[in-house]
Amino acid sequence: MEQVTFRCACCRRIVRRNSRVKMQQYCGAKACQQARKNTWQREKLQTDPDYRINKRESQQDWQKANPAYWRQYRSRHPEYQRHNQRLQQVRDQKKSHATAGHLAKKDTLSQYFNDTTTTYYIYADGENLAKKDALSVKIYPITTR
Repeated sequence: MEQVTFRCACCRRIVRRNSRVKMQQYCGAKACQQARKNTWQREKLQTDPDYRINKRESQQDWQKANPAYWRQYRSRHPEYQRHNQRLQQVRDQKKSHATAGHLAKKDTLSQYFNDTTTTYYIYADGENLAKKDALSVKIYPITTR
């Protein structure tokens, strides 16, 4: 009898096919089986709304039954807490750099905008243009002089 082989979708090794598994794509290695399970769950979450709802509800039930879990976990694993603190500091630093130049409040400029502001319309000048819509533009004073 001829032995049939296949290439594992995870580790890419060529292994002997199990005759009891018709469409075998993964070998029996623990990491490959975990990858198979993760792929199945990801697809199931995307395609099955009932599965998604049941999973969310069971997670919420568990969280209600174990409200102090993360607090206890962090106290038992200080290295996890330190690692999270470092990551948060990096995120905070990136956030502060991103907003450093944009601190002006736009609503404070409203005192300079009044009803006498004029609206101008810009039209395209030409015969062969596809769009001839007008672009309305308001010009606001920058200084109070």
